[in-house]
Amino acid sequence: MVIVYASLQPFAGWRMPPEQVLGFLTASWPRYITAADIALNVTAYLPLGTMLFIALRPPLRAARALVSATLIATGLSLALESVQMFLPTRIASNVDLLCNGAGAAGGALAAWLLARASNPLAALRARAVRADALGNCGLILIALWILVQFHPAPLALGSGDLREALGIPPLFAYTPQSYLRAEAGVAALAVMGVGLLVSVLMQPQRYAIPAIALTLVLTLTAKSIAAVTLARGAQWLQWLTPGVVAGTAGGIVLLALLMRPAPVARAAISIACVVAGACIVNATPENPYQALPAFMVSPQPTHLANFGHIVRALAQLWPLAAVIWLLALARAERVGAAR
Repeated sequence: MVIVYASLQPFAGWRMPPEQVLGFLTASWPRYITAADIALNVTAYLPLGTMLFIALRPPLRAARALVSATLIATGLSLALESVQMFLPTRIASNVDLLCNGAGAAGGALAAWLLARASNPLAALRARAVRADALGNCGLILIALWILVQFHPAPLALGSGDLREALGIPPLFAYTPQSYLRAEAGVAALAVMGVGLLVSVLMQPQRYAIPAIALTLVLTLTAKSIAAVTLARGAQWLQWLTPGVVAGTAGGIVLLALLMRPAPVARAAISIACVVAGACIVNATPENPYQALPAFMVSPQPTHLANFGHIVRALAQLWPLAAVIWLLALARAERVGAAR
């Protein structure tokens, strides 16, 4: 669904193609091919190849599952590229088709290698993460948290922004001091909420600190990559304002003090942090100085822009998903303790 949405968005302006529908297959290669477009086309089909391989693996041998997953994903790409011929805002490309097929093949191959019993990552997951379904859902939740950092949120590390969707007015007027405090509060609460969520996801406590550190590093890296994508090269740390720096540092200190309570207590504190962070995001007014000037905006849109609406929706819904998961984990912990 994500691939179909990103490939056919904005679903408007349909018309008959000027040439045959499959004419792009034999067309000359585009004059301008950027490394970013190639990387995004490959990356977009990596998860699809992985999931298709896993779905096909029980009835098929590994080699046949890899080939079948690649062919199915490539067939989907061919169908979508053909439909793009009917959209004036999209350009069908044989380069995109090749990159999509390569991405699916890479994802299927990665799934094949990672599914082996001797795979060290599988052994580490069994050792360090909860072995039940909550463990799998928790890993997905953390992956989504890192993904939503590609949404250019007004408050860095903030999520659950429903102001536009629900027409929520700001609760206070904008001043530099109030906005700095809001930035610091959102960043601190995000670090504590996500850090505690990771800590209850880890089975032995000794794995919690490395897992939290890795999650924070990936979060900051994703935020910087998003800044590079949306603005020109030198602005990759434009999101790291003094308020975000202060909030992140304060959140790390407070997180270290909150690691001692029992898992149920840490889950409850994490819920409070996630909810409080979303409340601050929705109560804070817009920053009139935050909009990018024209000279800082990338002159050519990339394929990543097609995922913007999807990532934004995930960012809006992530706090709710996190609260539901934490409540389920707390219930499981209480049931386990009662036994």
